[in-house]
Amino acid sequence: MDAVIENAYAAGRWDWPDLEKPALSDYSRHVRRLHTLAEDLERYGSDLYLALGCGMGDTLALRALKDTHFPALEAILARSDFDKTQIEDTLQQTMLNLCAGETPRMLTYAGRASLATWLRVTTLRLALNTWPRKRLVELPVALEGVVADGHTPELQALIENARPAFQAALESAISALPERNKTLLRLCFLDRLSIDAIGDIYGVHRATAARWISDVRQKILHEVQLKLCQELRLSTSEFESLAFLIRSQLQLSLIRVIGAA
Repeated sequence: MDAVIENAYAAGRWDWPDLEKPALSDYSRHVRRLHTLAEDLERYGSDLYLALGCGMGDTLALRALKDTHFPALEAILARSDFDKTQIEDTLQQTMLNLCAGETPRMLTYAGRASLATWLRVTTLRLALNTWPRKRLVELPVALEGVVADGHTPELQALIENARPAFQAALESAISALPERNKTLLRLCFLDRLSIDAIGDIYGVHRATAARWISDVRQKILHEVQLKLCQELRLSTSEFESLAFLIRSQLQLSLIRVIGAA
C-alpha cells in the first residue's frame, strides 16, 4: 500500500505542482484514515491530493478548485433552472461548506468517485435544499384505493394484510442499497431531476443514467417480491394479483422512504 500511496501522491504533485500542501506524510495519514482502496487511489489519487490541499487551507489549492471545477458546476445549476443569484449564492456556500471551519467537509472526500462527480452531487443537493422545488405529493395512498372495483373480498383482505409487509419490505430493500444508488433515487424521485440532469451530474450519457435508475428500481422490486412471497406465503396467482399494486405504489412509497432516509 505504501507504494500505491506514494504513486498517487506523485500524480497529485504532477497535476498540481504549485500547491504548498500537503506533504507526503499528511497525504499518507489522510488516505489511511479514510480507508481509501488501492484501486481508487490509482484512479483518483490526484483528486485526493487537491481535496486535501483545500481542506488544509492551501490558497493555491482553493484557487485551483474554483478554476477547475466551478465553471462546470455553474453550468449544471443553470441547466437545472436555477437563476443567476441562486447559482452565485450556491457556489459561494459550497466553498464555505467544503473548505472552511475547523473540520472542512472537503476532508471527507475519500476518492470513491471522481472529485468532479462528488462536487456535482454535493453542490446540487445544497441548491435543492436551499431552494426546494415542487415535489410530488408525499401523502400515503391507501392500498385498496388503487385496486379496481369488482375484486373479491378475499383479495381485498389480502391487500389489506399486505400493507405493513409491503412497506417493511420496501424500506429494507432501500436501506440495503449502496449509497450511490440511494443518491440516484433521491435525485430522481425526491428532487425530480430529469435523466439529462442526472447524467450531467455523473458525467455520463442520459442512456447510462436511465439504465442505472432502471436497474435500481428492478432490484428493489425483486427484493420486495421475494420478501412478500416468503412472509405472506403467497401463491403465484395471489402474487400476480398484487404485482400491479406493488408497481403502482412503488413511486409514492419511494418518495416517503427516501425522504426519511
